[in-house]
Amino acid sequence: MYSQLEIIKKASFYVDEKKYIQAKNLLLDFIKNNKNIGLDIKLFYVLYLASDGLGEIQNSKKYLEKCLKINQSNHIVLNNLGNIFFREGDTQKAEEYYLSSYKLKADYLIVIINLAILYQNLGKLEESKKFYLKAIKLSPKQISLYSNLSRIDKDFIDKEKINHLLRLMKNEKLSDSEMSYGFFILADYEKRNNNFIKEIEYIKKGHKYSFESKKKANLTTLKYWKEIIPKKYNKFSFVKYEKKINKLSDFNPFFIIGLPRSGSTITEILLSSSDKKITSLGESNIFNGIIAKGFSSDGNLQINLDQVENKILNIFIEKNYNFKNRSFIDKSLENFFYIDIILKIFPRAKFINTFRNIEDNIFAIFNIYLEKLSWTKSLDYIVEYIDNYLKIINYFTKKYPNQILRVNLEELTNNPDKISKEIYSFCDLKWSNKVLDFKNKEDLLISTASNIQIRNNIKKYDYEKYKPYKYLLNTYSKNYSWLNKK
Repeated sequence: MYSQLEIIKKASFYVDEKKYIQAKNLLLDFIKNNKNIGLDIKLFYVLYLASDGLGEIQNSKKYLEKCLKINQSNHIVLNNLGNIFFREGDTQKAEEYYLSSYKLKADYLIVIINLAILYQNLGKLEESKKFYLKAIKLSPKQISLYSNLSRIDKDFIDKEKINHLLRLMKNEKLSDSEMSYGFFILADYEKRNNNFIKEIEYIKKGHKYSFESKKKANLTTLKYWKEIIPKKYNKFSFVKYEKKINKLSDFNPFFIIGLPRSGSTITEILLSSSDKKITSLGESNIFNGIIAKGFSSDGNLQINLDQVENKILNIFIEKNYNFKNRSFIDKSLENFFYIDIILKIFPRAKFINTFRNIEDNIFAIFNIYLEKLSWTKSLDYIVEYIDNYLKIINYFTKKYPNQILRVNLEELTNNPDKISKEIYSFCDLKWSNKVLDFKNKEDLLISTASNIQIRNNIKKYDYEKYKPYKYLLNTYSKNYSWLNKK
């Protein structure tokens, strides 16, 4: 019979190997068969790690709370509880646990970074800056920290810091990810000095390192976005085996779809400012997470609606979502691929397709570090993805004209009253002047690249912003007719 320490070590090995089910079952069996002994905090912590690996948020929380009962002064446990509440959108609880962890260990880098990110997403920029500076002091070679802080304080990166970063990038053995952040900082610095040629050179290097940082995963997802889903989006067949009512059929969800940097975040905020206080799931990627795992290049085209519905319900339970008025907002932009599937699950769903000048959109994507999106790592990939997007959104707009509203960012920024009223009318929501006064909302949580700029008043569209880069599209105009439309 194994001792508790041996079981914990064995389960930890399973977790390291990502064999989460084996780890969890091993520990639960030990608990079941040893009810009369004191259980070590490490046992519950490994259970938390296994549950977290399985995406079981509520179990993860439960096991961390058991750890806390054994030791209320464990800064690691407190930080991880904060992470869970942050993921659930409970920023008040997240802040409480993060601060408790920080008070116990003021040099705990992870919680300092978490506090900086939390305050950044909440728009408490001075607080965020304070914690980023603490983090940089503790970890002066972590370039990603400089990158995050430079988004809050545009004057933070000066010539001295540029020289420091150049030395780090030349002399230190940095990860591909950290090198990528470095090149994007260098690019932004060159942009401020109107050196657009050098800026583009650094952007390309930044994207290259970013792709290499997670090459295997990026190659897999890139193949999916380029070769698989564009060929299947309108060819799915649907089956429903269980004779039960669809528990989600009476929901009234709003799906914001399209390309990054097209006005999706401001549209999300406008909707979440309604009197109904609609929950926003942000970029939940729920449908992509379910559908993408079920299909490969050789996979069939059949969708089991019972399975999809059950998985969505489980996600809602795990993430502790509380939907008032049976409504929510989802800003997973790639959902334009899945409109047929979404309408099978949510027949009352409405889609808002945000868009802008397509050439501007290309460079708005290319010039920024969108770490998780493999198709944004080169102009070739971006243009190909957009080509598929334009074909697919055109197809679905014709198929479902009454369920898709197209919102032009240029029109929205130039005439916010008129366009926001159109959005509210489409969504059957009551519009008021406070809809446009979102910058004063205390609960405004934004985790996208638009975080800083979106907290100001809506600014009119800048038609000149990307003019210096337009020459880069000359090589693509022959193959993509939509680039020749003015």
